[in-house]
Amino acid sequence: MAAIKALYPSCKLVVYTNTIGKELYAGYDFIDTLVDMDTLSNEAIQQDINSWHFDYFILTQANRWRCKLINATNAKVVLSLLSLGSIFKSKFRTLFISRNFSPTAQYARMLRLVREINPKHFDSYFKSIDFTTTRLKTLPKHKERIDSFLAPYGAFSKLVCLNPFSRTCVYNLSLQGWLKLTQKLASLYPHILFILPTYQGNPIALDFTPTLPNIVVFKNDCDLFNMVELISRLWLLISPSTGNAHIANNLKIPLLGLFSKRDRVLWRGENMELDKLITLKEPQVKMSKEQEEGAIAQVVDTFQTLLQKPNVE
Repeated sequence: MAAIKALYPSCKLVVYTNTIGKELYAGYDFIDTLVDMDTLSNEAIQQDINSWHFDYFILTQANRWRCKLINATNAKVVLSLLSLGSIFKSKFRTLFISRNFSPTAQYARMLRLVREINPKHFDSYFKSIDFTTTRLKTLPKHKERIDSFLAPYGAFSKLVCLNPFSRTCVYNLSLQGWLKLTQKLASLYPHILFILPTYQGNPIALDFTPTLPNIVVFKNDCDLFNMVELISRLWLLISPSTGNAHIANNLKIPLLGLFSKRDRVLWRGENMELDKLITLKEPQVKMSKEQEEGAIAQVVDTFQTLLQKPNVE
């Protein structure tokens, strides 16, 4: 989105997203209009799209129902990755990038779609784009919320957050595995504060009472930017391949990730280091006790390695 506006500053940039996306993107002035699709029917989405008479529509998720919906609008050109939904549609200009064999990360795939608008123009000016404009920003109320939360823990030398929860990623530890990992790290490193986050409405209850003084639970309300502010203050985030990992990537906060083999490629952010992304070979429902124990041991070993790096306590 930032690349589009930088390359074509006079364009009207309309972003169709969901409720969470609208919350995340509201602070970016390079977006002209945000449309929350969660509040609209498919017919209403089509009507809204038709009202703009788009020259280009970049479809980032080219599944069948989205392709069918966009194809029925008056958008002149639709740019998307090749899929069963986008093939054989005349207004679609598609790119094929294999999800299984290409080492291209998702953000780079999206930039390839932006390039398709005008490849020569993209190649001439892309390197001069200032992407610091994409950094997530919080408000004073979020800083005050996290200041208040962290106030009792000023004596700890580092803050580490372990995020057990993901709505979409099936490659993960069990909640009990995360709690075991937290207890293990906290017992080994009493000078570090370990934070377990949960949120209002979480369908998985975090029924956990810390038994060590350097473990604390952060109970967020419905404001995602409280979590953004908390992540901005971390020494390290430990997380599966999910939203908090990408927030950390945006803020250039180090991530120790537990990813599937494919996610290590597809959803690796440009600030995520491969040697800090541990591969989970099975989804959580198929993971044996021994495999989970092995993953926990890998996290502990990697954590120790990070602490032993030069100039790091």
